[in-house]
Amino acid sequence: MSSRIKWSEAKKYLNKRVLTLVGVCVLLVGAIVANIVLNNRDGRAVETAGGGKSADSVATSTIGGNFFEIYRNERDSVRTQEIAYLDAIVAQGADPETLSDAQRQKLTLINCMELELTLESLVRAKGFMEVAVSMHEGSVNVIVGAASLTDEQVAQILDIVLTETGEKAENVKVSTSQVGP
Repeated sequence: MSSRIKWSEAKKYLNKRVLTLVGVCVLLVGAIVANIVLNNRDGRAVETAGGGKSADSVATSTIGGNFFEIYRNERDSVRTQEIAYLDAIVAQGADPETLSDAQRQKLTLINCMELELTLESLVRAKGFMEVAVSMHEGSVNVIVGAASLTDEQVAQILDIVLTETGEKAENVKVSTSQVGP
């Protein structure tokens, strides 16, 4: 009978782990989908950190609202939802390893949010009135409201991002977006 008790305890433990793993996977897929949707709204080439053109697309202003406001609102909404998922994982009382991972992911998200705000402010200080920054592990995307950027402007923005984040230049993408409809 003791082996039966151990098996039922193991099943409960595995069920919690599986649910936690599924929750984290759903969170990750949601963040990836949001990133793809936000980055693929328009087919124009964009400026990259290296000064060349990239085949990647950049989102532009949408009808009925300012792109930068919409982008920030969507980004904040997704981040709030991600934090809520992580809080739910913590609240359900998962195993110590899963709790530690959820707390680490939450701290990473909070750090990204803080750095995004800092980067947006510093780029605005360089004269760009509209800017949106999105950070993910190993990647920083900066979108500025301009028709085009000079190599000097890209270098200024890249310097800010590299100094504040410690990321490598190849992990930073600087894009432009027309302001207005």
